[in-house]
Amino acid sequence: MQTNLQRLFTSMIVTSVVAGVVLSILAPFGTGNFSFIGRLTYWVGLCLAGGIGAWGAEFIISKITGRSWLLSGKPWPTAIWQSLGATLMVTLFAIPLHRPHGWLDIALSLFYIWVVAMVICTVGALQKKGEAAVAAPDTRPALYERLKPTLRQADIYALSSEDHYVRIITSEGDDLVLMRLSDAIKEVAPLPGLSPHRSWWVAEGGTKTVKRIDGKTVITLANDISIPVSRNGAKALREAGWL
Repeated sequence: MQTNLQRLFTSMIVTSVVAGVVLSILAPFGTGNFSFIGRLTYWVGLCLAGGIGAWGAEFIISKITGRSWLLSGKPWPTAIWQSLGATLMVTLFAIPLHRPHGWLDIALSLFYIWVVAMVICTVGALQKKGEAAVAAPDTRPALYERLKPTLRQADIYALSSEDHYVRIITSEGDDLVLMRLSDAIKEVAPLPGLSPHRSWWVAEGGTKTVKRIDGKTVITLANDISIPVSRNGAKALREAGWL
């Protein structure tokens, strides 16, 4: 299965190439003196470096917070941090190419790089938020109403059966609710996910990795909780493309 961060990496590469082509046509910052092939190579190369830097920032954020800000619908913090990561990466290539003279020239170069990165990252973050809004259902899963108020804005990662209760694991913590797992799975719709074990249900958006460890398949959630996978669950994972 392609993880959320892998999908974001692919998306950022595509965005970087498109941005590079657009900048090649606009030819800003004196690059109009280059041939079109030269501009294309220059801008696409720098935008790819920026895209990798932006993805690196998103990767670090997801490791620290346990979830992706971009996927959580926070465009402005996302754009700021991604633009800083992109600026750092682009600077490593742009400064040696342009060889600025003095600290003022370096500071101006960094500022211009950051402005371009901020524009691209903001457009990308707003586009992703818009796509999420279009794809989102009109109503949230009914299961949210059973959660304690402090968790009702969190992302649901998984459900676990515990005797007559269901533990609802979210990005902000967990809650124990008196109900059957089968009923909880009905109420968590339309969130995409599957049951890797008769005692578990896992949301696709809350999954970080699916790996084979010591001959057994294990799902790791975004908050690093490990979920067991049964033989039938492994078959369901393969059929769903998670493996």
